[in-house]
Amino acid sequence: MTNQDLLYHYFSNSLTAEQEVVFRKLLETDAEFKAEFEYENNLKKAIKSHESDVMKSKLKGFERNLNAKKLFIFNYKYLAVAATLALLIGWFGYNSIFGTNYSNLYASNFTEYPNTVYTITRSDDSNTIEREAFIAYETRNYQIAIDKFDAIPETSQKSYMSFYKAQAYLGLEDFGNARRLFQQVLDENNEFQGESTWYLALIAIKSKDKDQAITYLEKLISNHFYNKDKAKELLEKLN
Repeated sequence: MTNQDLLYHYFSNSLTAEQEVVFRKLLETDAEFKAEFEYENNLKKAIKSHESDVMKSKLKGFERNLNAKKLFIFNYKYLAVAATLALLIGWFGYNSIFGTNYSNLYASNFTEYPNTVYTITRSDDSNTIEREAFIAYETRNYQIAIDKFDAIPETSQKSYMSFYKAQAYLGLEDFGNARRLFQQVLDENNEFQGESTWYLALIAIKSKDKDQAITYLEKLISNHFYNKDKAKELLEKLN
């Protein structure tokens, strides 16, 4: 696979795990490849923030700066291909060529939900399983947190526990179990309805399920206040 292919697959979010290792290594060791990457990255930003005519003008400015400062090493053929690609993107739109970068959308919008239901203090000498579960959660020992939540007797289970166990599964990147538990929160009309809808949308984005993500975001915007503005921004990016 050529360097050009690696760059294409990176910006179209289609690198395999093996290709990503090669890509990261080249960024660290190959100055020419890094320069090509930075050029493409600048080009992407220009495309997303300007109309076609402004974008083409900025591209020319990039080329003049590159020639004047000698920051990048490109041959004539590469510049011609990049310029042609820029014109095509101007006409057809960036996403239609490179596609939506779902991993970046997920990473830029995901934050771990804080423990807001169980206060842990140094003076608290109780040794309940629930306390141990939330200590594990706050210290990001997610598997221990899950095991502790599961060990709580059914008679002592509380409605918010499914939500936090789902969060722990997210921390382990076990999206299947996280999705199941967030959906359970919605089905049982438990606490954290809006929050669960938000995280279900993010899981759909991570899974590259655009239609499902849009459905959850629209439900969030219509029925809840949690992250409503962020949901609107994310919906615009997906559309």
